[in-house]
Amino acid sequence: MITAAAANHLPKTRIFVDPERLLSDRAILSENACRRIKNVLRLSIGDELIVFDGQGREALGVLETYQGESAIVRVLHDLGTSTESSLDITIAPCLAKGKKNDLVVEKAVELGANRICVITSARSVAKLKPETAIERVERWRRVAVSAAEQSGRAHVPIVDRMRTFEEFVASKPSDALGILFTTGADPDPPATLRQRYPDTFKVVAIVGPEGGFERSEIELAREHGFTPVGIGPRVLRAETAAIVAVAVCQHLWGDLGRKPPAARRFSL
Repeated sequence: MITAAAANHLPKTRIFVDPERLLSDRAILSENACRRIKNVLRLSIGDELIVFDGQGREALGVLETYQGESAIVRVLHDLGTSTESSLDITIAPCLAKGKKNDLVVEKAVELGANRICVITSARSVAKLKPETAIERVERWRRVAVSAAEQSGRAHVPIVDRMRTFEEFVASKPSDALGILFTTGADPDPPATLRQRYPDTFKVVAIVGPEGGFERSEIELAREHGFTPVGIGPRVLRAETAAIVAVAVCQHLWGDLGRKPPAARRFSL
């Protein structure tokens, strides 16, 4: 077990390593990771760093050698720290223009989301060609890795392929609380959700575009077990609403609002 005092003395540099490259005694860094620690972070042979595989394993290591386009890190020992929330949350923001969804992915990872799926709805302003959508998802996955490195997470959340609103609402697991954050919905503050659903440990939260969802979409979501909920009296930008939605859920049922009963493991 790593104490808080000991954790403060751990190296700040954290590098994601593909699971098959993180062995029992060493980690083989990718070309991109090698370039980063060599040219950006300027680590020298003998410097300590933390390597993690995105699936829960995290280890303290020491940079042993630069080897061509890669680098070898000698693993000293695994770390027993855990920064995962007690709440299993999936966030599904609507597709927005430009790089707004990049920001949502980054902040959702920092806030402890377990899964992210960008969706399209009737009022989504942005429209993507299939090949562009694939490229965008790959970019969001890279953003998720970087955010996990920065925020101290041992798990990298799954970033799903893009889905339509109709496809996504139909996929809600039966054991999850479904919430549809949208304008003009439940006027009660979100805090009342904890009173209505006190024993919640799994949430699927959908966040609408700036113009909100169409009535037919809200009714479809209701049919699949989602509860429409508002986020205050002000109109938020789509990216702001998505970030707030994750924070609200973490406050109501996760580690921002209550002490986790025990370390929980989620299958990502």
